[in-house]
Amino acid sequence: MIKKMKILFVLIPIILTAAALVYLYIQGGSPDDLNSIRVSGNIEVTDAEVSFKISGRVEKRYVDEGELIRKDEIVAILDSSDLEDEVVIRQAELQLAQADLAELEAGSRPEEISASKAKMAAAKADKEHKERDFHKADDLFRKKVISDEEYTHAEGAYEVALNRLREAEEWFKLVKLGPRKETIEQARARVRQAIGSLKLARTRLGYAKLFSPLSGIVLSKNVEPGEYAAPGTPVVTVGELENVWLRAYINETDLGRVKVGQQVNVLTDAYPDKIYKGRISFISPQAEFTPKTVQTEKQRVKLVYRIKVEIPNPNMELKPGMPADADILMDQLQGGE
Repeated sequence: MIKKMKILFVLIPIILTAAALVYLYIQGGSPDDLNSIRVSGNIEVTDAEVSFKISGRVEKRYVDEGELIRKDEIVAILDSSDLEDEVVIRQAELQLAQADLAELEAGSRPEEISASKAKMAAAKADKEHKERDFHKADDLFRKKVISDEEYTHAEGAYEVALNRLREAEEWFKLVKLGPRKETIEQARARVRQAIGSLKLARTRLGYAKLFSPLSGIVLSKNVEPGEYAAPGTPVVTVGELENVWLRAYINETDLGRVKVGQQVNVLTDAYPDKIYKGRISFISPQAEFTPKTVQTEKQRVKLVYRIKVEIPNPNMELKPGMPADADILMDQLQGGE
């Protein structure tokens, strides 16, 4: 009996191992599937449509389809002659506004006060002269020595002289007091407005240069030099290459063995001796039928789950559309789990 028990203990592991191998064979797998899951797919990239913020005629495009481009590298420029003229105009307006403000803040100069005082004195002397002439004319008119026309002329000349004196006196008071506070504040507001207009003009001039928001490859060109580009119209489409991803599908039977964060070894035909390290960043919560473009190893399983494998690609070796195989490593979550 004891001998039979010993034989049984020896046979049980063998039977279990054989059963596992048979199960894997039935499922279309191999013993390696205990340590990893092999999936296949194509390299994909996150793309960005690069466009101007302002409208204008494209003067030059510096990149073409298939070319590599770095972040902040110039893509294209617009004809900026009108924008440059606008900056010059706004600069002149600011300088004029600043000069006006400086003059007001400095107050009235001594020579301005002297000039207004002299003008007032001259107006006073003229008024006194015209006043004497008017009184004389009035006396002669009463004695019927001069005509109505001569009297009216003397009276009008006196009133004009009187008004000029009043204006000169008011102007002298204003010059002596200096600019009003409200006038200075208005001048300051004009300076602030001119600064804002100049800043806006410079910003618009800067928008005439288009830079790539990411490092990658030019997937398409959409606007040629000489053509008109409206705001938001894609000039080129750039695919990010520094971080690419693999779209693949796992069988329903493997869903329980795969987790977000799990490490993945990625292999390509282009670089057969190199292993790219990646991680699962997404597992679809919904099953779908196997896409026609995907060849899975387990053809009998029709329901699959889409996964996304993020792959660092600092040397930009992996390109969009490149076929790749990926081994999902069991029990290896990123972070050493």
